[in-house]
Amino acid sequence: MQELIWINGEVMPLADARIGVEDRGYQFGDGVYESLRLYNGRPFAIDRHLDRLELSCGGIDLELPIDVDDLKDEMLRLAERVRIPDGFLYLQLTRGNSPRNHLFPQASKPTLLFYIREIPPVGPIGGGAGQSLLSVPDERWNRCWVKSISLLANVLARNAAAAAGVDEAAFVQDGWISECSSSNLFVVIDHMLVTAPVGPRVLPGITRAILLEAAKAMGIAAEERPIMYAEAIAADEIFIASTIRELAWVGKWDGNAVGGGRCGPMTIDLHKAFREYVAAN
Repeated sequence: MQELIWINGEVMPLADARIGVEDRGYQFGDGVYESLRLYNGRPFAIDRHLDRLELSCGGIDLELPIDVDDLKDEMLRLAERVRIPDGFLYLQLTRGNSPRNHLFPQASKPTLLFYIREIPPVGPIGGGAGQSLLSVPDERWNRCWVKSISLLANVLARNAAAAAGVDEAAFVQDGWISECSSSNLFVVIDHMLVTAPVGPRVLPGITRAILLEAAKAMGIAAEERPIMYAEAIAADEIFIASTIRELAWVGKWDGNAVGGGRCGPMTIDLHKAFREYVAAN
C-alpha cells in the first residue's frame, strides 16, 4: 500500500515529499515532533499529544502554523484515509526553510508534516523475554521536557546498547537515573511505584502520565522523585514505558538479572489498566 504524507497542507505519496536543503530542521535540528500510536486505525491520546506539542513549541519559541483543532482534524482525516489498524503517526514541525543563520529568521514559513506507518500489533501483557538495559552517560541538553528533533545523544545511546546486544539505554548522571533513550523508566520498591520527575532530564511521556493516573485510581502508592542507580537495580520490579512499547518489563541491567527475572504483578496490573484505558478512549 502506498504511504501518504501530509506536508504543509497537502497530501501526497511519502516518496514524493521534498524539503529544502536549508530547512532549519535539517541544518540545525530546529524543530519538535510527536509520535502517536494507532489502535484500530485511530490515533490514541491525540489531545494529550497535541498539548505536549504546544508545550514543546513554547520551549523553543516556535509557533504552530495551524490552529491546533484544525491540525487534529487533518490528522484524523489522514488516519481515516489510510485505514491502518495498527500503526504510528509521526508528526514533525520545524522553523522552516531560510538562508543558514543561527539567528531565527524573521519571515520563514514553518515546515509541518505527518505521516502514518504500519507497525506490529501489541503483544500479550507480561509476555516475551524481559527487556535488557545498558547504562550510558547522560550527555543530553537540559530541556528534555521538549520533544526536540535533536536526538543525536539518544541515537548514540541506543546504538551503544544495540552494539552490546541490549534492548535499551538508560541514562545515568552522577549515579542518578533519569530515563531511557526512547522510554520512561519505572521501578517498584516496597510496593511503591517510583519514576523520575519530569524536568531537565525527563520527558513528560504520555504513557507515563496515563500510568500514574491509573496507579492513583487503583490505590497504588506512587512517587515522582530522583532515583539512584543502586536502588533501581535492586528494585522488586522494573519496566519501561513508551507510546510504541506500552509497558515492557526489564529482566537485565548491565548484564545482571534484575526485578526477579520476571514480569512483576504491579507491572501486569498497570499494563491491564493501560489497555482498559485504550479500549475506553
